[in-house]
This record gives sequence, structure tokens and C-alpha cells, in this order.
Amino acid sequence: MKAAALRWVSELARQNPEAFSDASNGSNGMEEPSASSHESCVFGVDGTRVHVKFFRRTLGRTGVTYDPCREMKAEYAMLKEYEKNGFSSGPYRIVRALGVNEALDCALATVYVGGATLLSLIQDTLKGSGEEDRLMAALDLTAGLLRKIHTVMPQDSRVDASEMFYSYLKPMLYLEEQGALDGFHRRIAKGLTRWHSFKPLFEQRGVTVHGDANPSNFKIQGGVVYGFDVERSRPGRSPLLDVGTVVAELSHQCAYLAKDEDRARPYIARFLTAYAPDAGEREKLLRMLPFYVSRGFLKIAMLGYWKPDYRRYLVERGTRCIEVVP
Repeated sequence: MKAAALRWVSELARQNPEAFSDASNGSNGMEEPSASSHESCVFGVDGTRVHVKFFRRTLGRTGVTYDPCREMKAEYAMLKEYEKNGFSSGPYRIVRALGVNEALDCALATVYVGGATLLSLIQDTLKGSGEEDRLMAALDLTAGLLRKIHTVMPQDSRVDASEMFYSYLKPMLYLEEQGALDGFHRRIAKGLTRWHSFKPLFEQRGVTVHGDANPSNFKIQGGVVYGFDVERSRPGRSPLLDVGTVVAELSHQCAYLAKDEDRARPYIARFLTAYAPDAGEREKLLRMLPFYVSRGFLKIAMLGYWKPDYRRYLVERGTRCIEVVP
């Protein structure tokens, strides 16, 4: 299978030389990068590198309706939509798609991008081996990319309200099934009731979102930020879906690695100011942000490798956010 995949990506590289430019580098051969939701490989071909994600080789939970080839085609189509809307050049980019191959375990090939992930920059800074200024610049770039996605990609006049609450309830119900809510479900439900009465939440414009704005899904290289793993990118969502994910992740990383959630404050402030430079707009976003940050904490808590005490902390933080009176 790997030999067939290498032949396929070699042909893709020959057919798309313009797609690589300065985004890809490396030597011939093959390497295994760190994996996330699906098994993936990086292939080296004639000095270029191609990243391949195999949708049929899942590494985490999938629903009973999961169709790997459908998911492969959907992400490929979304990547081409980003390319059509100008995300292949400038400081804010989405990784370039090269092709799909259903026969190779539903494989999606993209240009490999080097550089450091936003997650690695956060973690290195918190561990003392990274530079604060470099992290701040990366947060500026990530905010700029999300802002561009929310502005340039297709929009609707209103958010999809049912999807907004459904996406919140999914992690909540999963955690309840796992016995991880530990009585917090009553407080969460009460908080949700108040937010359901908050009119501005439903008056937001619906935008296309990245959909999985985890810091591991952004890479910075030479003053350019690249977004990838856009399989959950959808229109009709609140821009705060992405913004809240980044804010929750910053808080979580500081709490987990530095044992000090308050250390996240300057990073969050920098990110939010870069995303919404206008103070009036930022104030409106801040009123609604706790709803989405709460969702972010619950999604982090869903990950299966936390010790019980830390998972409880994440659930409690999500609960406290949803209890903020809008």
C-alpha cells in the first residue's frame, strides 16, 4: 500500500509543481508524522514533500454514520474552495490540496508545510524554551487567518441556531455518558437556559468557520500561517466557534503545563485584539465568548487521556463559563 501511495504522490507532485513553492521542503523517502484523528504519512518526492491523510484509518472515535470516502471528498472540496477564495498566497493561507484516491484507504494528499505549530510555540514558551515574542506574533497570524476565513468565505445573514446548541450539547452528553460530569450537568443545563434567552447570540452573522481551531492545526513558517485539517469547516456558524476554541486551548495549556491559568491572560488579550482590533466590536464578542469557551473546555475534557482530577477541572471551568450571565 505504501509503495502504491508513493507512486501516486509522485505523479501528483509532477502534475502540480506550482503548488509547492516555499511551503514544502525535504528529501526523498517517507516519514511518519505525529498522528491525530487519522493515520497519515509524509512522502518525500524529488525534493518536495506531500502529506497524505487516510480517512479509512481512523485513530479515534467515529459515529455510526461515518463514511470515510464522503469525508475525504468533503475536505478536498473545502480545500479547493479555500484555494478559489485566495488562501494560497499572502500571510494567511490554507494548505493546498493535490488530489484524492479512494482506492488507497480514502487518501487525501496535500502539500506538506514545514514550520512550528501554534501548539508547539505555546508549549515551548510555557516550558521556558520558547520566546514570548515569537508566540505573540504567531497568535497575531492565527487571529488574522481566522478573521480572513470569517470574512472572505461564504456567509449567511444569521447563524444556524439549532447547530449552535447541538454542537454544545454533543460534548456535554458524551461526558455525561462517561460519568465525567459528576453532578455539573444541572449547573450546565441551568446556564444553557439563560443563554438560550440571550437574543444577540441568535443575531450573529453566519460565517464559514475553520471548525477545528485547535492550536495543533496551525503552522507558522517565515511569517506565514497555514491552516489545515479543515474537515469540519462549515458555513452558517458563529465566528466565535473558532475564537472560543483558541481561548479555551490557551487557558487549558497554561493550567496544565504552567499550573497557572492566569498566565493565559496576556496571550488571550493579544489574540482577541488581533482578531477584533476595534474596541466596540471586541466588546460585543466578549459578551458572547463565554458560551463558546465553555464548549471548548468540554471538548478538551472529552479527550480520553486526562487524569480524573484534571478532567474534573476542565468540566468545572466549562461549567463556570456557561454560568456567566450574558
